[in-house]
Order: sequence, then structure tokens, then C-alpha cells
Amino acid sequence: MNIPSSRTRGRTGSNIAQSGPLGREARVLLIQLQVLIAAAILLGGGGSAYGLRNLAVQLVALTILGLNTGLVLKFLREAPRPLLALVIASMALPLLQIIPLPADVWQAFPGRGPVAESFAITGLGADRWFSHSVNPIRTLVAFSATLAPAAIVTLGYSLDRPGRLLLAWTVVGGAFAAFLIGTVQLSTGNTFGLLFDERSAPNILYTTFANRNSTGLFFVIALCLLCGMPLSKNPAILGAKVAAGVLLLIGTILTQSRTGITLLAIPLGLVVLRFWLGFTSKSPDSAKWRPALWLGAGLVAIALGTVAVSTVTGGRAADSFARFATTMESDRPEMWEDGVYAAGQYWPVGSGIGSFDDVFQMHESLEYVSPRRAGRAHNDYIELAIESGIIGLAIAGLWLVWCAFAALRPGPVADRYMRFAAGSAVAAIALQSLLDYPLRNQTLLCVAAVLVVLLTRPKETEA
Repeated sequence: MNIPSSRTRGRTGSNIAQSGPLGREARVLLIQLQVLIAAAILLGGGGSAYGLRNLAVQLVALTILGLNTGLVLKFLREAPRPLLALVIASMALPLLQIIPLPADVWQAFPGRGPVAESFAITGLGADRWFSHSVNPIRTLVAFSATLAPAAIVTLGYSLDRPGRLLLAWTVVGGAFAAFLIGTVQLSTGNTFGLLFDERSAPNILYTTFANRNSTGLFFVIALCLLCGMPLSKNPAILGAKVAAGVLLLIGTILTQSRTGITLLAIPLGLVVLRFWLGFTSKSPDSAKWRPALWLGAGLVAIALGTVAVSTVTGGRAADSFARFATTMESDRPEMWEDGVYAAGQYWPVGSGIGSFDDVFQMHESLEYVSPRRAGRAHNDYIELAIESGIIGLAIAGLWLVWCAFAALRPGPVADRYMRFAAGSAVAAIALQSLLDYPLRNQTLLCVAAVLVVLLTRPKETEA
């Protein structure tokens, strides 16, 4: 959307929220955000190892921001102060970590002795200016990763309720498209169609991600959003929604991600809650769509029965659930122990976002060393403590508090289910972060940004 002058910028920014359902400006903005989300799903699931693909997503985000400078200013003026503060803090932290500092300052930070020694050994001089981060290039890359989600939050704030609902449908549709790509991959034993050159197993559903845990979480988030969609009185429409949900549920199991399968309890719980409220509602209109609810309940029961049969008969579902038997064989507890120790060496300021791989190897216990390299802590809270110290943990904690408050606050009935579904999806991300690193890839960062938009009160509902 082109904004020709400062005089029209303010008017355009306000018309987005006040125009009717999906006015012209809102349609243009929605399409732009959908393009960004689609690019993130297709290109951003490989993590930091695929910098050029992430760069492509970030360039799309910068282009869209440049086309909507009026809406950026509108967000800065009108967004809730807590949300604005969290967005600014999340983007500012990596930037502050790469500012060059005098030697007396950066050497005073905990854990900087090896850096000073390496400078002295290489003849660079330990008295040179250096950043807070021990690897400023990786920290700059981490800042770049915030551009796309910041664009979604900043511009998505201007969408009205119908626009936000379509944004949620974009995520669900993207998950279903990824599932279709995954079926092609899986049908060839993952010899064709993989988007990332990673070590892969022939019986695992990867879709558009390099990590099966990310795939499983993506499907769980889509299922949560599907549960929050408005109910239709048309049995055919509700049946189509439930059928899509069933396929995503099966897809989650086919990823063989233990965390993804466990987190299915969240959308299944939302389904039970939604059906129970629908069947017990005393609303005069409730009788009109109870048959559709029975149809949906029947499809869910059939899906769960199919999974149970596949498990008992040794099908693909059996392979997925069999992985739970090897849970105790994981080396993650050893990584967490070393990670907590490493965090203490840089506490309370951290070593710099993105620098985990540089510093963890120095503090890994000899008895835990193995042929496999621990590129991640497999606990994002421990990794955040290592890289960002108390400030990073505080920002993460405040995001979770804001999301919980936004999901549970009183509000219009029309928004209630979607806000609760978005909050449940955030809870799924937070829970998987205990065992993995979901927000270390561009795709899930953008999906999380969509959840933030859904949790923000639409402008026309504010007092």
C-alpha cells in the first residue's frame, strides 16, 4: 500500500480499523501480511544455518514496512504501552549487545577473560574496544530475525476483527499446505521434496521444517487456532474444518515428535471445552448447530480410533509412540546441567544472543563430551540465560505474563474463543521451550507474532 504524503498517512492508518469488514486498505494490508507469512512458512523453517532464506523473509518484511510507514507510526502512537514496550525491548536487546564498548567496560563483564586472552595471543591487543556480545555478528543476525515478527505485530495491530480472523486462517491454511508437502515427502521415503539439506529419516514428516519438533508444534498451533474459529451452523463447513483438524492431528503424530504429540493435549482439550459449552448452551440458536457439533464429535472420534488401530497394529502411529520408550535415554539432562553452569559464568549479563555455540563448548563437562556437538541447549530458557542473562529472562517472562493476561481478560464474546485459543498456542510454545528451541527459527517467530496480534484487542472494541 503506497502512502504518498504525510498528510494522507494519518488518514490511511485510521481508515484500516474504521472501514467496514475488509475495506480496500485492509485487504491490501492483509494480502501483504499473508505474503510475509507464506514466505516465512516456505523459507524460514531451517534456523540460523539457512541465512539467505531467512534474509529473503526479512527483506519481504522490510518492504512491507516501507510500504506502510503510516501504520508503523500509528502503532507507535496508539498501541498498548506494555505491548509497545515489549516489542521495543525485544528488538533493542540484541542491538545494545553489539555496541562497541571501551576495554575497561567489556572486560568487566563476567566470562570475558578468554576473549581478552585470545586478543592478546593473536596480537590484536586486549585494550581494544569490543561489544558486550562475544560474537557480535551472530547477535546482529539474531536482531535481523526480529524484523519479520515485528512487522506482523506492528501492522497486524491495525486490522479489524475480520482481518485478524483471516490472518489466523492464513496460519491454518499454511499448516495444511505444509502437511500436503509433507505427504509428498513421506510417500517417497523423504528422498524428494525436502526443503532443507539436513539428516532425515525416511518415516518422519518434516514438511517445511528441518526439525520435526518444529513441525509438530506448528501443527499444534494451527489446531489451537482451528478450535478458536467461530462455529458454523452449516454441517458441511464444520465437517470440513474438523476434517482439516483431523489431518493435522495425524500429521503431528507422523512427525514422531514426542513434544508435539504430548502438546496435542492442548487442542484436544479445547475441542472438549468447545463441544461441552456448545451442548450445554441455553442460547436459542444453539439447537441449530448442535447436529453439526455431533458431526464434528463423530469425526474426531473416528480419527482417534484410527490412530489407536494404527498403534495397536504396528502402523506409523506405533513408530511415533514407541519413541516415548526411549525418553530416559536422552542426553539432554547432561546438556542442561552444563548449560546452567555456563549461564553462571556469564551471569547476570549473558554472553550475547546467538553466542551459545561459541561459549558452551568451553564449559562442557569432560564426562559428558560425546561425538555429537551440542549446538543448542535444548531448553530455551537455559540458553536465554546464557546469552542474555537476567534481562533476557525478564523480557521472556513479561511476554508470557502479557499473553496470559490478554488471553484471559474480559472482552467481547466474539473474541473470547480466538483469544483463548491464541493464548493456548502461546502456552504450547512455552512448554516446548522447556525441551527444545521453537523460537530459534523464522517461521515460528512469525507464527508467534500472529498469536500476539490475535491477543491484542481490536481497535473498534477498545473504550
